[in-house]
Amino acid sequence: MVLVKEIRFPGVGEVEVGEVADNPRPGPGEALVAPSYVGICGSDLHVYAGRHPFVRPPVVTGHESIGEVLAIGDGVTGIDRGERVLINPLVHCGQCAACAAGALNTCESARVLGFKLPGTARTRTVQDASRLHRVPDAVATDVACLAEPLATAVHAVGRTHGPPALENVLVIGGGCIGLAVLLAARAHGAGRITLVEPVAAKRDLASRLGADRVVEPERLGELAGFTTAFDCVAGADTLRAAVAGTRGGGRVVVVGVPSRTELDLPLPRMQRFEVDLVGSGMYLPADIDSALSLIADGSIDPRPLISRCFPLADASSAYPAAADPDTVKVLVRLSD
Repeated sequence: MVLVKEIRFPGVGEVEVGEVADNPRPGPGEALVAPSYVGICGSDLHVYAGRHPFVRPPVVTGHESIGEVLAIGDGVTGIDRGERVLINPLVHCGQCAACAAGALNTCESARVLGFKLPGTARTRTVQDASRLHRVPDAVATDVACLAEPLATAVHAVGRTHGPPALENVLVIGGGCIGLAVLLAARAHGAGRITLVEPVAAKRDLASRLGADRVVEPERLGELAGFTTAFDCVAGADTLRAAVAGTRGGGRVVVVGVPSRTELDLPLPRMQRFEVDLVGSGMYLPADIDSALSLIADGSIDPRPLISRCFPLADASSAYPAAADPDTVKVLVRLSD
């Protein structure tokens, strides 16, 4: 038996590092992983604050994790002990029509680690080996943790009409996902990119990362003529502005998670000018591999997104720090 440390939300607004006596061993098709880092996502903060629509504490958190393979079970191929891997947190059923078609992110029975299932913010975790992605040698371990949110952005860019749709891009929201969309769009040949963000520090970062124009939300109503708009906020006002600012035949990609279930949309404009509104939910395994490759070959450098890194012992301070408006991405180092 070993003592496994894990980050828990025992109640709303509470963080603790607990210990459990465990003897984690991989079964057939599984691997034992020792996570090195876990990233703190906006969705984690919603659970922490009691604002998540589907999940409330208590929960073991974490879904953005990089770790080292300690052991593999029978029948595992493609990964080996000692290799670094990114853990895909999306656990799909493998039996429905969506899974059969390879659209794993649209499996309606899917669950996500750290939400409906115990998360990966623990020093040992057993996972299905099919959801582990090898990290290229050229990618630093802490930076590799950003491949998970970057995969969300890669998938979102893939939800457009193709390269011509990236001629004139609007990104609403300059948090981690919005900035990752900026990086992914630029890596996929985007032309002009405008980003909207209320926090000055994030606007400055967006400019350094390659945005051609960065404006405050008060100017959102002035913007028009976009071939594609990525709404990484998904509020009532931002969705209306995204549709209004997208030219005929364009597409609005909803990347953010709406806090409301019913929204008033400008349907007459959408119908008359054939403005598409599409959702973008998480990613596919290929998007994770693409994100890792884009980092490895230097097409994307996500390191500027890392605001701070806390040791595991200070995890209780990491989550309030991640909620600071100036913060983009906070990591917790799980290994010594």
